Amino acid sequence: MATLFLKQATSRSRSLRRSWITASFWLLALVLATLHTWAAIHSNSMNADGIAYLDIGDAYLRGDWQTAINPVWSPLYSWILGTVMALVQPPMVWEFALVHLVNLAIFLLTFLCFEFFWRQLNDYRKQRSAASGHSLPDWAWLVLGYALFFWMAFEQIAIWAVTPDMLMAAFVLLAAGLIVRIRAGRDGWLSFILLGLVLGFGYLAKAIMFPLAMVFLVVSLFSTGSIRWTARRTGVALLVFLLVSLPFIVAISRSHGSVTFGEAGTITYLRYVNGIPYPHWQGESDDFGAPVHPSRVIFADPPIYEFGDPIGGTYPISYNPIYWYEGAAIQFEPALQLKAVLSNVLYYFDLFLREQGGLAAGALLLYLIGSRPVRRMHLRRWLLMLPALAAFLIYALVYVEGRYVGVFVLLFWSDLLANARVPDSPLAPKIVRAVSVIVIGFMLANLVAFNLEGYGRLAEGSSAALQEEAPPARPFEVALALRQSDVPPGSRVGVIGYGFDSYWARLARVKIVAEMFEWEAGPFWLGDDGQPEAAKRQEAVLEAFAGTGACAVVAEYVPAYARLPGWQQVGTSNYYIYLLGENCRE
Repeated sequence: MATLFLKQATSRSRSLRRSWITASFWLLALVLATLHTWAAIHSNSMNADGIAYLDIGDAYLRGDWQTAINPVWSPLYSWILGTVMALVQPPMVWEFALVHLVNLAIFLLTFLCFEFFWRQLNDYRKQRSAASGHSLPDWAWLVLGYALFFWMAFEQIAIWAVTPDMLMAAFVLLAAGLIVRIRAGRDGWLSFILLGLVLGFGYLAKAIMFPLAMVFLVVSLFSTGSIRWTARRTGVALLVFLLVSLPFIVAISRSHGSVTFGEAGTITYLRYVNGIPYPHWQGESDDFGAPVHPSRVIFADPPIYEFGDPIGGTYPISYNPIYWYEGAAIQFEPALQLKAVLSNVLYYFDLFLREQGGLAAGALLLYLIGSRPVRRMHLRRWLLMLPALAAFLIYALVYVEGRYVGVFVLLFWSDLLANARVPDSPLAPKIVRAVSVIVIGFMLANLVAFNLEGYGRLAEGSSAALQEEAPPARPFEVALALRQSDVPPGSRVGVIGYGFDSYWARLARVKIVAEMFEWEAGPFWLGDDGQPEAAKRQEAVLEAFAGTGACAVVAEYVPAYARLPGWQQVGTSNYYIYLLGENCRE
């Protein structure tokens, strides 16, 4: 009786401890996510991908299918952003802030998906390890899982990045959780149907999920002891996946003119492996073909590129880059491919051995101590590593970023940690606890250091901006200045700067149709220094911009030595506007 009472008390104590850990990390997640979101709003954070997704979302909502269907950018994130923008209709100054609040909501959804996955894996871990040595204690399993998730969400994907990577991570974690349920023999047909649905939406979030969905389905096929029993259910999962994904594949294939599930990989390979200039490839070398319709060079020195038609969006170059690179032929050159692979392998080396060196050492130690039990385990217990390894391989061949692989790193560690065992001995519990504490301490210290470093950069950036004589203008300040200068929405504008970063154009609802890079604009800014030839060059440049139908030219990061007759300064910033009034629409 006393023994039973003791077991019940121990069980209640463990349950309370798990509840306390879960509540603490949920609170920490909310605090950190809110702080990161506030920092993104405070610093007017945006990125070029985000502008394209916002533009595509608008096109879908107004029913402009020809503009909306895009082979480079996946649609689901655009649908979410477009729907929220249409429902809320925020004022210009709050548009980017609303985007970050949407990202906060997606983060919370992803956290819920992680909870589902990690608890499913924990149940499976305990079910399979009842008589096979000592595994990580429950508290260590939970804390380590939360630390891995925070590392993925804040350090790798980054909650402030306006990209679909966090959304894709949610579907990856859901799919992994469903496979764990299948592996445990639960839910039958329903788990497979849901798996196909989740993988389909994962593809709509990001195109890389199309090949990886096939890997997940293969993993589901071998996740039970009977392939015959699983084959029909996996077939149903494949059918559901195709029902969700095929309509978009058909749409972009018709738009692109050939069968494709997405062209983002093509552009990335051309840029990072073949080394084709981006943007404004002019066919400088015959090795990779010739552009069918490149951006037009309308002025030679400094060069001005025009690209107003026929692509829509705020910045047509990034809205549909595959259009401007039509005619480029991917070339497999062993030297270039080897260079890319080596660079990406070094990235993985840094990621696993520097950023996560403590975790790698702890896992290796547990496996070395428990080597004999490992040999007796079935391969099925490590199947979740296959989608992760497939993702690592695909990206290694082209280009790797933390936001691309963060969720797959978490997936890679999941089965390794779940199957770590130390044989029974008097020292086994102490060894497992000691390794757990060291690894968790390393992960949490990494998280604390990352957030403190980010806070330092934010404070330093604010201080530097105050000290600058003419700091950069914030996007909404430029957009407001354009409105006040009678540049109406829908106008065409030119930029002396870099159109990828000209986020003010989205807020002003104008279209960038020509650009001169700021780092090539030195000769232009000396136009009124008393030299007739220089003055004529400045006049000719402005005439070239006017010839594109631009209503105004916005100059970014203008140097202090610049000669600026006729230009309007945006507040006290180093941004200036030159009006070409005859082109402005009424």
